[in-house]
Amino acid sequence: MSFQKSPLLASNPFKEPLRSSGGGGGDLPGTINEHEVTVAQDIKQGDAKMAADLAILTGQPNVKNPVKQLLTQRENATTGSAPSHLNKSGQHTVEIREMHNTGTFIAKKREVGLMRLALANKESEIRHLEEEMDRVDKKLRQQQEQLASTEEKFNNFLKYSNLEQDAAVRRAERESKAKQKRLIDIKKLSAQINHLEQDMRKTEVQLELCMEYKTFMDNLTPPQFFFDVLTNFRVKEINGKILQETEAAYARQARKLRKQYEEAEARRASREAEKNSNNNAIFDDMDDSNKEDEEEEELIPLETQLEGLHRRFEEEANRRQAEEVEVIRNEISALTAEEVREALHNSYPHDKIPMYFTEPEQILDIFINVEEGNLFLIQNSQELEEELERVAMEFLHEREEMDAMVKQRQTQMDSLVSRIKESQDRLAQLEERLVDLESSDAAGLSMVDSAGGRGVAGYAKTVKVAMTQEVLKKSIEQTVGDIFRCINQRPTNPSRHQDGVDGGNSPVHPSGKRKHSAVVANRGPALDKKNAAKGKKKGQTASAVAPGATGPTGTQAESETSANMGPVEMLTIIENKVDEYHRYITDPKNGVEQSLIMSVLKTRDKERRHAARVLHLAKQLAEREERNQRALERSQATVVKYRGKPIMWRSRPPANALRRTEVDPNNPAPRDPEQDDEFFRA
Repeated sequence: MSFQKSPLLASNPFKEPLRSSGGGGGDLPGTINEHEVTVAQDIKQGDAKMAADLAILTGQPNVKNPVKQLLTQRENATTGSAPSHLNKSGQHTVEIREMHNTGTFIAKKREVGLMRLALANKESEIRHLEEEMDRVDKKLRQQQEQLASTEEKFNNFLKYSNLEQDAAVRRAERESKAKQKRLIDIKKLSAQINHLEQDMRKTEVQLELCMEYKTFMDNLTPPQFFFDVLTNFRVKEINGKILQETEAAYARQARKLRKQYEEAEARRASREAEKNSNNNAIFDDMDDSNKEDEEEEELIPLETQLEGLHRRFEEEANRRQAEEVEVIRNEISALTAEEVREALHNSYPHDKIPMYFTEPEQILDIFINVEEGNLFLIQNSQELEEELERVAMEFLHEREEMDAMVKQRQTQMDSLVSRIKESQDRLAQLEERLVDLESSDAAGLSMVDSAGGRGVAGYAKTVKVAMTQEVLKKSIEQTVGDIFRCINQRPTNPSRHQDGVDGGNSPVHPSGKRKHSAVVANRGPALDKKNAAKGKKKGQTASAVAPGATGPTGTQAESETSANMGPVEMLTIIENKVDEYHRYITDPKNGVEQSLIMSVLKTRDKERRHAARVLHLAKQLAEREERNQRALERSQATVVKYRGKPIMWRSRPPANALRRTEVDPNNPAPRDPEQDDEFFRA
């Protein structure tokens, strides 16, 4: 019996991987895979049970592995062909034998199970796809409904927005019209306010002018007028107060008297009525009649009583007024004119204070009196000046006589003092030179390093740059004025280079050099002493003074001249003087040696360098103190603790190395022209 291979066996889903449906089913869910595994296990169990039953039916109990035998029979069945026979009804029947029909049956049953499994899978996929399609349709309908509702809401929003826009446009138009109207009103009010402010300013200016004029008129007014006005105001006030009090007291007393008089009249009327009603009274006697007569005699008329009361109160008021007036006069007389004026302006309105000046002639009279007083004072001052001048002339004449006597002694003293002073100056210069040499050798290199190779000229340039134009201008003007006064104090004739009256030569330096500058410098104190002893002499010249001496009159004239001159004129005179001195020094006829000139220049350079060095050291000391102060403040400041990661510092740009020049102590550096600028600025 031979079997053909079934297409179901060829496409065994257990031997092939799971394929995806091409129509759009996609991958099956996890529940379907689990169902297939369960069905496959059931089929395997069913095959094993069928194999066991088959073994029992065939009477082969010794078959150890019926499943393996079944599979072997299935493979054999695929190679052969099963014989077919016809049954009684004429239909073809398949004869199943023991060895081959069982495997075929099992294979058919397996194919049927696989087919059922495939159909179940397809049905589940179809069912799942239908459910997914229903969900998608439902979701699509929901989205369509939502889209329709959204469209309706958007249309309603557009309509509402258009309505709101129209309303807002109309409202904006109304507000813009109202705003324009308000702006017009504001402009009108602003124009009115500006006009009123202008009027107020004009009025204030006029009021200030009037107040100034009033103050001027008050200053011209005699002080007694203000005393009288304040006294009158106080007297009027106190009189009015006293009269009010007196009137109130008089009114009270008058009411009391009227009441008493009315009561007395009432009693008398009642007695008369009783007397008329009792005509036949027997009990009347002489005593009663006498009493009635006395009462009638005691009753005084009301007018008389009021007149007496009025006179009494009037006398009391006059007495009080006199006392108060005396007190007021004493109080006001104790005040000053300014206090009285302030009391008037502070206590009473300006329109009630009367003016002293009622006619223009009063002001003219006051000015005429002031002018006459000034002329009288001027005349007295002129007479006093003439008397003082006469006394001064006599004093100067006597002073000159005394100076002539003192001059002979003074000239001798000057010669001795000048020589002593010259020797002292020479000793001081030698000591300063020795100290400068030692300090320059010790601090030469340190000054060069600290100044950065610039020296005094570089520092002077720094100071010059740091100095402002105004300060530099004032410093230059002051320096020019000092030089001008120094030149004017020296002798005007440079040919006078000899000292003393005896005509001797100036002292000679041990190296053969004459100390001309020291002689000129030493001549100054003696001359100043003589000049200070001289007084002011009006109308006389300096011819009476000894030659070479400058009196107070000449010094005052020179100071006035220098004060009236500008820096340019002073520089012109200084240049002329310098040229004159230069011609005198360079002239070989005058006998000024070149070595003396070089020594003086060297001394000035040394002094200039020393001053620059002192200034530089003072600046370094100040900077050091400032750094120490800052370090002390930082050490005493509170420590600030920062939290978190610190910020990275910025990198510094590369620093250019400073070029330093080495200074040879044996070969001094050439002179810098800026040193002269520093010299004139110092």
